[in-house]
Amino acid sequence: MRPSRLLKIVAAAAIGAVVATEAWWLANGYRDARACLNALPALEERGDLVVDGLKRSSGLFDVVEIGYWKVDAGGGRPGRLRCAFGDGLDGGRRLLGAEIGGQPIGDAGLYFLERFWLGDEAAVESGAKRLRTEVPPLVFFAAMVGRPHPSLIGALLCALLGVAMLAARRFSTSPRRS
Repeated sequence: MRPSRLLKIVAAAAIGAVVATEAWWLANGYRDARACLNALPALEERGDLVVDGLKRSSGLFDVVEIGYWKVDAGGGRPGRLRCAFGDGLDGGRRLLGAEIGGQPIGDAGLYFLERFWLGDEAAVESGAKRLRTEVPPLVFFAAMVGRPHPSLIGALLCALLGVAMLAARRFSTSPRRS
């Protein structure tokens, strides 16, 4: 096999790895952000909820923070929900912890939230009726992506290096015209 052909294969494999990793990263980010939004009506039982902020925690990638306003007959008040996600024993993503208004939710509360609220489509739909999201699409996308994973950055650098080597080889071996 010629070195230029091998280089093309390596570059294509690196680019494919970057695309696959990013797709997986976005899928997890979307699922985490959506699950945290769906949990909010269960934790704030009364009033309408207006979500005006959504972001990944600056310190921990697997933590989604939601800023919202609870509007009821007594007026409105701000609130904050933080949800921590991770991989469960079965390999699927799970809600590992949550805190609302700075108060953590206990293990039993998390179990009931995940099993009987997030696991029940009818409950999620009933909660969505009280939930209004005023988060622009780009902000939601930024919350999905968060910080790039170090392996993603490494794969991207490998892909760029492969493309640069391919381009350098192509330009150095091309016949010169006068």
